[in-house]
Amino acid sequence: MNNVIGGLLPLGLAVGLSPFPIIMVVLLLGSARPKGNGLAFLAGWVAGLLAVVGVLTLSLDAVADAGDGSPSVAVGILRLLLGVALLVMAGRKFAKRFGPPDAGGLPRWMAAAGGYSPGRSLVMGLTLSAANPKNLALTAAAGITIGAAPLNHSQEVWAAAAFLLIASLTVLLPVTGYLVAPRRADVPLQAVMAWLRVNHSIMTGLLLVVFGFVLIGNGIAGF
Repeated sequence: MNNVIGGLLPLGLAVGLSPFPIIMVVLLLGSARPKGNGLAFLAGWVAGLLAVVGVLTLSLDAVADAGDGSPSVAVGILRLLLGVALLVMAGRKFAKRFGPPDAGGLPRWMAAAGGYSPGRSLVMGLTLSAANPKNLALTAAAGITIGAAPLNHSQEVWAAAAFLLIASLTVLLPVTGYLVAPRRADVPLQAVMAWLRVNHSIMTGLLLVVFGFVLIGNGIAGF
């Protein structure tokens, strides 16, 4: 159990350090309906992560129940594929960072966050957690780690909860900070967003390289 959680924490950290949800939650907390939008985005974010982890965990449980034991070959292949996918995404991030400069500014869907409703914020949280390729790959890796481990259902729930907590901290903390002290939270949140807008490509690329090789190594070890 401890080994599984130890393997999940870095994956959760990598998901939590994704720049787009951090920037989005800062924008939503500065919108016309900050509390409703912030809480709705947090709910969507957690729900998206939970859906991916749950599907992978239950799928691997079913494979294990139908076979003779742990589905090590299937897990190894999945990890290899996810690792390669992360390295490809890392290459794209580095190409964007060191390529020709773009026009600057936020994407249109981010720039419009000031007018979001809580419903749209909920959908955006779901999209950035479950449909974003980078987060989908990392969260799938977490689900594979849980589903492939020899855990009972109660232990799987605790392991998934640990991953969700770490992966959601960078969204949870700004929302909580705003609810407790909105005026004090504004300045540090804006500073974080400004830094991420400049450095998010290189930071994300490095994370993807590290975890891409980790997943490939774990995949090879599973054969």
